Amino acid sequence: MKKYFKNIQSLLIAVLVVVIFLMRQCSGGSIEPTERVIRDTIIEYVTIEKEYPVYVPKVKYVTKVDIDTFSTPIDTSAILADYYAIRTYEDTQVLDSLDLTITDTVSQNQILGRKIAYNFTYPRKTIIEKHYINQRELYFGLGLAGNKDQIQYLGGEMLYKNKKKQALGLGIGVDQTLAPVISGRMYWKLGK
Repeated sequence: MKKYFKNIQSLLIAVLVVVIFLMRQCSGGSIEPTERVIRDTIIEYVTIEKEYPVYVPKVKYVTKVDIDTFSTPIDTSAILADYYAIRTYEDTQVLDSLDLTITDTVSQNQILGRKIAYNFTYPRKTIIEKHYINQRELYFGLGLAGNKDQIQYLGGEMLYKNKKKQALGLGIGVDQTLAPVISGRMYWKLGK
């Protein structure tokens, strides 16, 4: 009987040392369930392209210049060919995220048509958040059962909690005769 008592006493001391070690590693405050949030930020650049139809601007004012004489010979056919020629001018301005293109068509000393086109690029930010409130969890601990006279069970236990708020437990240990004992548990959450 003394040998049996000494084995139980040694086993109990070892278990208590492990429990004290685990208690020192754990925080003393209450543990509240934390919500895990995964945030992804997606930035995509959207380009708006717009082209306005050709329009003819109206003349605002005309300034006349009087010329009395010409000191060089004048080629009338070259002047008329240049006068009736159709010239197209294109001006592109890049302003940060705005590309502006102005196309002018000029002939006979006047603007025949003007066309404006632009590309406007702006970022569109999309934030996607995933909340994981009720996730799977796995716990490990020690189990001890008995009454004031004797220890009936001592062993290690694992507890698994799934997403449906159900818990499954498995324990492996020894009884008072040091025979192996396997225990199983199932828990359901009550209320909200």
